[in-house]
Amino acid sequence: MLWLQKLEINGFKSFANKMTLEFLPPTAESRGITAIVGPNGSGKSCVVDSIRWVLGEQSMKLLRGKKSEDVIFAGTPKRPRLGVAEVTLTLNNEDGSAAVDFTEVAIGRRVYRNGDSEYLLNGQKVRREDIMLLLAGARVGQRTYSIIGQGMIDEFLLASPTERKSFFDEAAGIRPAEIKRDHAIAKLRAATENLEQGEVLLQEITPRLRSLTRQ
Repeated sequence: MLWLQKLEINGFKSFANKMTLEFLPPTAESRGITAIVGPNGSGKSCVVDSIRWVLGEQSMKLLRGKKSEDVIFAGTPKRPRLGVAEVTLTLNNEDGSAAVDFTEVAIGRRVYRNGDSEYLLNGQKVRREDIMLLLAGARVGQRTYSIIGQGMIDEFLLASPTERKSFFDEAAGIRPAEIKRDHAIAKLRAATENLEQGEVLLQEITPRLRSLTRQ
């Protein structure tokens, strides 16, 4: 399975300076636990937010913000605000859990203050959908059991059967098929809309064509 190897945060929320967290690999005797401790307001929750964000989270509510630029360092009386936030999460893929020919998978995400954003896979720009498919195939996701946030256990216990389904879908490994299905449905809807627009144009042009033919 994939395991978290390194997390690099730069300009994300309260991390104005680049910070790198390296995690020890699991061993045959113990898979190990890494704990991040610190006083309130020291940035522990921001570390979790950065992981959720780089894995593709789109909900600003879950990221404790209102708009995309809220994840960029906002500045202090002594430091100016930054124009970009970037997070890179490196996963160890030595066992081939992720369907890529790399022993290390570096997933990156950038967002600029003007609203532009980028996703990167081992330094190459990719679509968000590519990241989602890769992670779903390795049974890693930004909202389900891969990241357990505060209150998430209660949320799961109180969830409806439909809401719980997403947890079981990821555990069963069918999320890649669901993502492809949703993408195909979106493309079909777009094609249907284009056909409808074409029909409207034909209805407008046909009478003129008859008139031009007579002329």
